[in-house]
Amino acid sequence: MELEKLITEIRQDYQIPPYFQDTGLMRYLEEGKARLDFLNPGQSLDDDYTFRMLLKNYVYYAYHHKVNEWEDNYKALILSWQMGSEVKTHADA
Repeated sequence: MELEKLITEIRQDYQIPPYFQDTGLMRYLEEGKARLDFLNPGQSLDDDYTFRMLLKNYVYYAYHHKVNEWEDNYKALILSWQMGSEVKTHADA
């Protein structure tokens, strides 16, 4: 999924006013995606709804200047997401 498509969805979901420019939201999306890619490399934004939800929530927290609280509030979910994405076993291959 292209990040640009998420901007409209994020505006609607979190009621972000139109006077806040798309460039600011795009910057937050790029920062959040980079952070999530670091935390769990190789995940697809198109196929992984946890990744998508975490990214959208990252943008919401960044919009409110609370990124440090995002990681604290979502650390249990991030850990379970990482564990669920571990390398497949021989039986799964």
